[in-house]
Amino acid sequence: MYTRPISKKALNTEDCLEIVAGISELKYSGDEELEKIQNFKLHEDNANIMFSIAKQVFRGTALTAKQYTLVKKLLVEYYTDQFDAHEIDLKEAVEKLRFPLRKIDGSHWIKFVEYKGEKMIAIRFPFNKKVIKHLDELKNASDKEYFYDKHTHYFPQKEKYIWKLVNLSKKFTDAKFEIQDEILELYKQLEVFEKTPSDYIPGIYNFKFKNLPAKAIDNMFEDLGEPNYNNLYKFYDRRYYYGLNYFDDSALVQSMADKDTLTKAMINRKTSLICVDKKKWDMATVLKAIDELERYPLLILIDAKQGYSEVTLYHNLLRNYIPTEQMSVMFRLDSKLGNEAMQFNQYVKAQGLNNIVDKTTKIVYISNNKIPKPLMKSGFRPKGILTIGSKKVANNIDSYVSAHDLVMQYDEDASPHYSYGYMKADII
Repeated sequence: MYTRPISKKALNTEDCLEIVAGISELKYSGDEELEKIQNFKLHEDNANIMFSIAKQVFRGTALTAKQYTLVKKLLVEYYTDQFDAHEIDLKEAVEKLRFPLRKIDGSHWIKFVEYKGEKMIAIRFPFNKKVIKHLDELKNASDKEYFYDKHTHYFPQKEKYIWKLVNLSKKFTDAKFEIQDEILELYKQLEVFEKTPSDYIPGIYNFKFKNLPAKAIDNMFEDLGEPNYNNLYKFYDRRYYYGLNYFDDSALVQSMADKDTLTKAMINRKTSLICVDKKKWDMATVLKAIDELERYPLLILIDAKQGYSEVTLYHNLLRNYIPTEQMSVMFRLDSKLGNEAMQFNQYVKAQGLNNIVDKTTKIVYISNNKIPKPLMKSGFRPKGILTIGSKKVANNIDSYVSAHDLVMQYDEDASPHYSYGYMKADII
């Protein structure tokens, strides 16, 4: 109920704003003259902003200086005639305020802060659409790592955010950001890095390894040999595993020129986890791409319920590339599970797939609900992991799989289970 003693001459800016927005409580004043002050119409040019600010003051929040200037201007320019019709002197009313103007913290800064128990880099500024627009890219890139609280935006303490936030501050000369000395020092180091990236970024430059530890180089030589046009695409395919961040674009294009479409798509994946669309690619094409990438040893996860059909499918196609004696099925199915289980066990034995895993093994099949202990003891290290579908797997397999740089799921539709750990599938 409206209780504030008031008359037409005592109306203030907030009263007038609430009146035009249609949310005024003057109708409860008990004054007949005031109760008649209704049915004002908001102008389409400013209806949204006027109603928004009106709701604010109605809840008891004072106007800021900028809001007051704007509201006065709009009220006088667009609504004088409506107030005149009620014999209200609008120009007099807008010179009065219900509450003192609200002071806003106008500080602009970038600094390291503690937030939710972690050290983060934060940028703080009063509401500014232009600055927020430039922050959208960073917000999307940081995914779940981004937080917002009271005009302050929090990002992980990473070099890319230091670089981009300081660069962002330089774009707005009218809003001078106070930047922490520690951040400025790190930014200066990044500037040096930016000017001569070839001195720092690990990669393959003109078919030569650069900015990499000697041991890493030795491992790559042992795995793929010296970089050249014939194998450069394989290095790029393994870039997440080797930590390679630079390749000569022209050389890379030439190296991949004669590769199959699916092979190229797998090479150019954005994440370690990919979903190969079953509607676009048959299994033969998938396995050909794996062979073209030489992603052996290959670990294949089998759904026990489909054990026989899946193993026969894989085996009949893979033996075009890999001898059966270099394959091993490391699980059996309980015959109590029915005909599918019996067929599976008989097939493994008859086809000679019950081999011991050793250094020569190229293909290993395991159930998607358990990692066999002998596999772990064997020292087997797959260079690729493949499964049909996006079925839930056991937690220990989930942890094991997420540590690898190429995980392939073969299915028709995007599924909530297209993930291992924090990885999200890149659908191709």
